[in-house]
Amino acid sequence: MVGSVLVSKGRVLAEGWHASPGQAHAEAACLRAFGEGAVPSDAVLYVNLEPCAHHGRTGPCADLLIARGVREVVMAHRDPFPAVNGLGVQRLRDAGVRVTEGVLEEEARWLNRRFITSVTKQRPYIILKWARSRDGFLDRAPRTERKVQRITSPATDVLVHRWRSEEQAIMVGSRTVAHDDPRLDVRHVDGRSPLRVIIDRAHRAPDRSRVFDGSRPTLLFTSTPREAVHAEQIMLGMEADPLDQVLAELHARGIRSLMVEGGAVLLQRFISRALWDEARLLTGTAVFGDGTIAPSLGLSVARSAQLGTDVLDLFVNPSHQSIPQPEWSW
Repeated sequence: MVGSVLVSKGRVLAEGWHASPGQAHAEAACLRAFGEGAVPSDAVLYVNLEPCAHHGRTGPCADLLIARGVREVVMAHRDPFPAVNGLGVQRLRDAGVRVTEGVLEEEARWLNRRFITSVTKQRPYIILKWARSRDGFLDRAPRTERKVQRITSPATDVLVHRWRSEEQAIMVGSRTVAHDDPRLDVRHVDGRSPLRVIIDRAHRAPDRSRVFDGSRPTLLFTSTPREAVHAEQIMLGMEADPLDQVLAELHARGIRSLMVEGGAVLLQRFISRALWDEARLLTGTAVFGDGTIAPSLGLSVARSAQLGTDVLDLFVNPSHQSIPQPEWSW
């Protein structure tokens, strides 16, 4: 997510942003909005990511800035993509353009944390999400019917669906499908439903589960082919931890973000390997008394918010920088 603003004498001359892959980058869109006239010699172009220096789906933004006579660029941080990293800055400086780096860098890196993680770690940005009862359970035991058990309020459900619409894929394990029969789509807000990813090596999930209804793209990781489900299937062995293969497959498909919604075994597998970037824990008012114990990260809460009768706690993997306060908007 990249935006750019052209400023002269404290006045905004033009602005632009990268709307979608293949379209003009933010700097090009900004200069297009400015028009064909000469860029004032004192104008400064602000951008949150290093201007590119290579030919991809569009031409190099660094070359465009030089050609249009932009003499000063202020940016948040360098682009970690190998074809760009530092090369855009160098090309600008070689042409006599003054470049300032590191302005609002922490906020900018948090904004593009999905992209940065995908490029630097060769896997999606992983968000763990679960809801627990007030007494610390994911569900109530014994189970009497196959459906999602209510923990949080309907208003919080709307927020969860907004989260889903913001990520490219959503993952659950076989027990969650078998016990809850979830849809794993976006219904309560306008937005795109994510790719549904199911790990079911032992064939616990019934064939007629709603995630296999063909209504949304679904990727099933399993041990042997299943003929009665509507899903693209990828084979996994039973002997090894499947997460590396699963994440590698998602990365190869261009999936930059993944929300893991459960259940307990799958969440704990990610937690045990410290293989996550962000965790969102919702605590409702329901009291179950007995059931599946909710996972624990053993970390301090980075941010906390009251959502009506529910509480949202946000955790960030210690390997990441802290969360900029302005980005806490839930």
